[in-house]
Amino acid sequence: MGPFVVGLDTQFGRGVTDIVLPPLGHLSANTHAAPLRLSATLLDVRITELTRDLSAGGIDGLVARVQADSRHSLPLHALRTIAVAGFGAFLFGALAFRRRWVPLVSTILAAVILVGGCEILALATFRSAAFATPTFSGSLALAADIIPPVRSAATKFDEFRAQLERVVDGAIKVYTSIQTSPVGEAGEIRVLHISDIHLSPLGLEFAKQIADGFAVDFIVDTGDTTSFGTPPENVVLNDIASMGRPYVWVRGNHDSRSFQEALKDVPNAIVLDGTTTELDGLRIYGRGDPIKPPTIERLSDAVFETRVLAVDPLVLSEVERSAQPVDIVAVHDDRMAQSVAGHVPLVISGHFHVNGSRAQDGTLYLRVGTTGGSNFATFLPDEGIPLSAEVLYFEPGTPPRLVAYDLIEQSPKTGALTVTRHLVEGEFGTLTPSPSPSPSPSPSPSPSPAGGVAGAASRTP
Repeated sequence: MGPFVVGLDTQFGRGVTDIVLPPLGHLSANTHAAPLRLSATLLDVRITELTRDLSAGGIDGLVARVQADSRHSLPLHALRTIAVAGFGAFLFGALAFRRRWVPLVSTILAAVILVGGCEILALATFRSAAFATPTFSGSLALAADIIPPVRSAATKFDEFRAQLERVVDGAIKVYTSIQTSPVGEAGEIRVLHISDIHLSPLGLEFAKQIADGFAVDFIVDTGDTTSFGTPPENVVLNDIASMGRPYVWVRGNHDSRSFQEALKDVPNAIVLDGTTTELDGLRIYGRGDPIKPPTIERLSDAVFETRVLAVDPLVLSEVERSAQPVDIVAVHDDRMAQSVAGHVPLVISGHFHVNGSRAQDGTLYLRVGTTGGSNFATFLPDEGIPLSAEVLYFEPGTPPRLVAYDLIEQSPKTGALTVTRHLVEGEFGTLTPSPSPSPSPSPSPSPSPAGGVAGAASRTP
């Protein structure tokens, strides 16, 4: 296809399309309803030919050529797949039925009809717009270049050509070392949300790599940066100072008040505890967790939850009294902010070591797992738990509007990385905060890793 040598593969499986870009990684999207998994693997790039095509027609000309070649290659691949199915049915049928021609011919026809029917269904239901919310697996350093821009993805992915152009453009820029464009359009506000680092050096380095690679404007850490609330843990203050951008922080239940006071002296740190700050047009309110570190005070689950819930009315009161409308509420445990549903656009939190999302009364609640990859019981790094973080994308305006977020996870054991794009409007519809007339809900359940709802959130990390 143009200057690219591409291997096409079709097999039975979930209705997913994979675009494999070795050694960079691969993009996957749920594109069709048929039980076929489609893969396009980049096997080679003819650099001389690629350079010539770019000079002659730019990206548009190159995409047009690749698109024209794909229109020729894909039908041939579809016919070849049907032929392989028919030939395989012939071989197995011959072994099973010998010279009984009727069942043999029936077997071949059934295979051809099954595979051909699946291909027709895949074509009829194919949604190129699914690549607006892909999952990327590969190198963290390349993720921001390969995944399409947020607002472009949200508004311009109605045609296959636009989708192809962005994927090809991202790959070309990496392969040929062409200057890359930012993750989103000019002026887009990018915020890194991290939580529950629990002193992990891997987690701190992971956060810094994301901040640099995705060119975020600032970082929000929703607490449990430390684990035991002891003075030696203040060593992580140096890592926070090295982030090179504003670092908004709220206290978690494993962070001491003395650590909070020490953090106030770090030049790029902004500590929120019943206070607000404004960065890049975003007004952020934060409130520290009311629970003291376990080395100071150990509580039963019931007492723990009671103290957390007791802060909820205070948070709502402070948000309502704010001189300017609050855009983001940052707390360690979102049970502290369940009453602000309908009053603010976004609540971000951590604490449960599980990624999750939900919408209530027009307010989006986002929980990030554990940036330190920490075990829920011991708060020590666990190679079986991925490092997690989120990059939030805001469209500038009055007020700025969250349009998408990337969930980023990396295995500390294998280094395997996944970046999953979520478009807010596509998943939750148009969110307009509006307080519910009903009484405040009972303690919110804990979202499952997939963003669903699991058991009651009464665990006490």
